[in-house]
Amino acid sequence: MKPATNSTRQLEKAKLLIFSGRHQIAHSTLDHLVNYFNPGDVLVVNQSATLPSSFRGVVERTQAFIELRLAAFQGPDPAHLENWMAISFGTGDWTQPTEERGVAPFVQAGDRLVFGEDLSATILRVQEGRLLSIQFQSQSLLKSLYQYGKPIQYAYHEKPLAIWDQQTLFSGPPISAEPPSASFQFTWNLIFQLQHKGVRVAHLLHSAGISSTGDSHLDRWLPLPEWYEIPQETCTLIQETQWNHRRVVALGTTVLRALESATTKGQLVPGRGLAKVKIVPGYQCQWADALITGMHEPGSSHMQILDSFCPMELIQQGYAEAVSLGYRGHEYGDLSFLNCA
Repeated sequence: MKPATNSTRQLEKAKLLIFSGRHQIAHSTLDHLVNYFNPGDVLVVNQSATLPSSFRGVVERTQAFIELRLAAFQGPDPAHLENWMAISFGTGDWTQPTEERGVAPFVQAGDRLVFGEDLSATILRVQEGRLLSIQFQSQSLLKSLYQYGKPIQYAYHEKPLAIWDQQTLFSGPPISAEPPSASFQFTWNLIFQLQHKGVRVAHLLHSAGISSTGDSHLDRWLPLPEWYEIPQETCTLIQETQWNHRRVVALGTTVLRALESATTKGQLVPGRGLAKVKIVPGYQCQWADALITGMHEPGSSHMQILDSFCPMELIQQGYAEAVSLGYRGHEYGDLSFLNCA
């Protein structure tokens, strides 16, 4: 499937691939989404905003060039953004495919990475050579992250992205490394239509992490443990919806992961933590009955999540039809609605 190569959003005219039951495939546009909801259903959205998460600097000990891409926020809360897992890259930039970048410099625990006059990071732990646990240092960290950082982006983009290109309708605290992009095409008009029909909207926070490291071995670590917060009112609304035999629809895979990670002894527990659950083929999601998500690459961790909602044979058939109809993939592309329960 061809990727969307720029940040221009189709909004309600985005194509919508619908999987219903175990055998049905339909094609529509997002402005008809309300037709696939029922009164009493709940749409759960991720309110995380996206930080500029690519930083170019040097390893202080060796003066080697390094690009650091934030991969997963580690908490403890959105007011304290010091602790992250990150991926190191060598020479090159976003215009090159990640797998063709220069070799990342050798680093070790204790190394200091310098990105600007008032922004540095200490490496706390190194895994697999490029997977780093870091802690930022700055007199004014949030300001410095925006001053020295750039959006993470990939070679299929036509031109550099601006940080506002990565925000969604629901963006609140900036804790994501890459956008929770299933929300990109949503408008307030669409939300108001859903609410008018009797659909309720609930929210949570989840730090959407990096989508690609450029190394198939490292990619198997994804998604990494990512910070989340779920309020009591969201838990209560989801549980009431299930008791009333209505559907909970997750807007994006980050919503799914937060909900499943917040489960203790079969109960959805409000609060904060690190999302560690990996949703793989055959996994039975306890809290979401349906999923709205983008069009994903075959073999990606996101595609495995789809397999937990619908038979992979049906998904592959739907994707084949979508390719023939000109759907666009990746974060600024079209959407699918999996409602196979």
